Amino acid sequence: MKFTINREEFLKGLQTAGHAISPKSSAPVLMQFKLDLTPRGLEIVASNNEISIWTLVPMNNGTNETIRNASFGSTLLNAYILTEIVRKIGSKEITVEVIDNTIAKIDDGKTAFKLNCISADQYPDIELAENAEAFELKCTDLIRLVEQTSFAALTKETRPILTGINLKADGGKLTATATDSARLSRKTVEVDPTLKFGCNIPSKVLVDLTHMLEGYDVVRVSPNKDKMIFAFGTTLYSSCLIGGDYPIASQIIPNTFNYYLEINADEFIRSVERVSILNVDRAPVVKLSMSEDSVEVSSRSDQMGSGNERLGTFQYTGERLEIAFNSQFVLDAVKAVRGEDVLLSFIGEMKPFVVKNPKDDSIIELVTPMRTR
Repeated sequence: MKFTINREEFLKGLQTAGHAISPKSSAPVLMQFKLDLTPRGLEIVASNNEISIWTLVPMNNGTNETIRNASFGSTLLNAYILTEIVRKIGSKEITVEVIDNTIAKIDDGKTAFKLNCISADQYPDIELAENAEAFELKCTDLIRLVEQTSFAALTKETRPILTGINLKADGGKLTATATDSARLSRKTVEVDPTLKFGCNIPSKVLVDLTHMLEGYDVVRVSPNKDKMIFAFGTTLYSSCLIGGDYPIASQIIPNTFNYYLEINADEFIRSVERVSILNVDRAPVVKLSMSEDSVEVSSRSDQMGSGNERLGTFQYTGERLEIAFNSQFVLDAVKAVRGEDVLLSFIGEMKPFVVKNPKDDSIIELVTPMRTR
């Protein structure tokens, strides 16, 4: 295998595939890129068993030649070393030549490296074909689904099912749900009414994917039994799914409430952040005291003292109510609903409460209160 390639395009391809490289992989072969030069261009494959990525650097980018002097073939090269060489080399073009399937010479005319390489036959077979159920989704819709829910997923592996985001398509709606059992976030976007599936995808995988989708208009999503494949540009991104039954959000989110508080989102965020300054010796607990005449947020610390602030703009319906909560959970929820005003709906002092944007029914946040002394 031998080719001369535009350095910037080569680096883009390596960085894209590099999202699937894990530096802690127990399998040395999975710390390699598989490079396969074909008539289509340079195919780069990477995998860490949880996600797999195939991306193509085409022979031509419009009218510009990206790859020339091509002699087809394949090899495996250390992902980190190759990426760093291509990143730091100074020329616009790089020539790669594999000699006897054991040495890869990387040269730009001034700087030359000789890297040990591995036969491509050693790389595991990775299936990345889309299926007939594949559908198109606006990248902005997928990004919103993930950004407005992922923060509520569990970060510890104590309950693997809760480390994922549940995606469910039914009735013309694609719904993303995430929960760590203390809070829940659910976001919905419109899709083809004939679309119907359900799966659990690792939250960290979807967050990583959304970072790669910036600049693209549409992503093709292909649901499978044990994985989900996303196709955008010249890249295929495959993620394993999490098995098990996800909690049913409709059974968790209450439908009737006894108390309602509508507030300005920015004022509330700033007030909670200010009184939370004192929370240095325990969990970030803030108390919300509400009546028709006043609404106050407060916090108390055994070491530091106490703080409170009254909100200037609010509309409260119901009898007097005090409720304590993890301030970070509520701040995340208020920011996620993305409204100028937010509506907090309560059942009682120790019952989960709902945070919503009064003008957007597609997003709902649920938070469980905390007990205080």
